Amino acid sequence: MALFLLSRPRGAEQLRNPAGLHGALVDAADATAAIAAANALAAPLGLPSAFTGYTATLVAATAQGGFVPALIEGEVVGTAYGTRRGA
Repeated sequence: MALFLLSRPRGAEQLRNPAGLHGALVDAADATAAIAAANALAAPLGLPSAFTGYTATLVAATAQGGFVPALIEGEVVGTAYGTRRGA
């Protein structure tokens, strides 16, 4: 499966969650499945829809063996990227 980085779209402050989870790295078949996979990871933390509305960016065609999906606490893409960040 492909590897996706989920990040909060630029300016979408309303999508911030109280746990500070603002990104995820997951393997999935497509962007929609990546968001579902990230939400499943966040569900045990009481945030079953934490990544709904986020941007899923394909970062690799396939995940390497041993890859483990991860939630990212804090900003995924900082202000260093300026206007290129997000959708």
